[in-house]
Amino acid sequence: MATFIPEIQNKRKDGTYNVRIRITHNREIRRISTHLYVTDADLTRGGKIKNEQIKEVCNALVKKCRDTCNRFDSTIASAPIDALVEEIKIAIEGRKTFSLDFFEFARKKISSMNEGTANSYRIMLNSLRRFTQREHLDISEINSSFLDGFLNFLKQEPNQQGNNRKEKKGSLKPKKGRALSAYLSCIRAIHNSAKLEYNDEERGIIRIPNTPFKYFKIPPQQATRKRALSIEDIQKIIDIPYQPEIIGGRWSRFNLAKDCFLLSFALVGMNSVDMFLSEPQKKGIIKYNRTKTKTRRSDEAEMQVRIEGCIKLLIDKYSDPLKQRLFRFYKHYSDSQGFNKAINKGLKQIGEIIGVEDLEFYAARHSWATIARSNGIDKYTIHEALNHSDSEMKVTDIYIDKDWSVIWDANKKVLELFDWSKLNS
Repeated sequence: MATFIPEIQNKRKDGTYNVRIRITHNREIRRISTHLYVTDADLTRGGKIKNEQIKEVCNALVKKCRDTCNRFDSTIASAPIDALVEEIKIAIEGRKTFSLDFFEFARKKISSMNEGTANSYRIMLNSLRRFTQREHLDISEINSSFLDGFLNFLKQEPNQQGNNRKEKKGSLKPKKGRALSAYLSCIRAIHNSAKLEYNDEERGIIRIPNTPFKYFKIPPQQATRKRALSIEDIQKIIDIPYQPEIIGGRWSRFNLAKDCFLLSFALVGMNSVDMFLSEPQKKGIIKYNRTKTKTRRSDEAEMQVRIEGCIKLLIDKYSDPLKQRLFRFYKHYSDSQGFNKAINKGLKQIGEIIGVEDLEFYAARHSWATIARSNGIDKYTIHEALNHSDSEMKVTDIYIDKDWSVIWDANKKVLELFDWSKLNS
């Protein structure tokens, strides 16, 4: 059973001490500050409280602590001390309901996410702040009516573009279904995480009773636009002439986009963030953990790609002379987001030349998968090659040792469909 003892610690600059309640439970100790302050005159030489009036208030606080414990059943013996302390704080402070700042909790969760995922959640939080026009949002305010209001706000608010969010005529368009679904899915994930952390259904402690997503339906995502390029389109990118590099040794976005797109395609759809972060190759093998899914897989989304001869010159062109990473992109861009943005800007120019509207970097990954499938490579090999997180495959994957050579042979088969001579001439 928990024990509660009033005590003082650390003299303040004004000569007073704050009275705290020391809580001991299962050999762990926590302390709760109270509204009481005492001076040396209120204490014995041993530091015990002797002021009778203060002692009476302390005894009342200790009684509140014990009464809080008495509301639990026998599971209190095994309850975590922090759960007990939170309940006692509510009792001492006279709070009728649990309070949690959704923004603050979301920021804490975002800090542990990988950068790509974290950025999506930050965008959601910024939109939520613009909707509420506040810096604090209690989680109890999030109900189906609140979510309906936020959804309508998103539908009417133009896209926020650029760091300064300056409005340009004709450039700001309403958000589409994919954004609406993504923002609300982020809220649901944070809300569910808060309930998991602060509710304890086994012991009947329900601090967050709201279930807003039981009554509010998130709009379905629109089908992803087909981004796969044909063999002919990929060949056009290989054949397209380079532009002059920018004066001063800076990379041309056009040339960077062409090379990185082909690198991604030839490395089985490697993402830009992994190209930015990956460690140096070893004996012609690139080994990395796919950033997007490594936290969702027991094997940390390990990937190994063999460098084929047709792409070796591009690997060497951008290799890191310091051997700290696979490529030296990190020496030219502060982060992977800036690197990816530069690539996609260059790809817009390339797309206009080869006749592909709104060409994006991710098309390299889609194209590899589509071309591989249309040339006789089975779906399971493609699934393995793309390093997807697939719940239907998890059980099967436990019993199968990954044979990287199968993926390497599939990639070689795909790359042999192209004439790389102009790239390497």
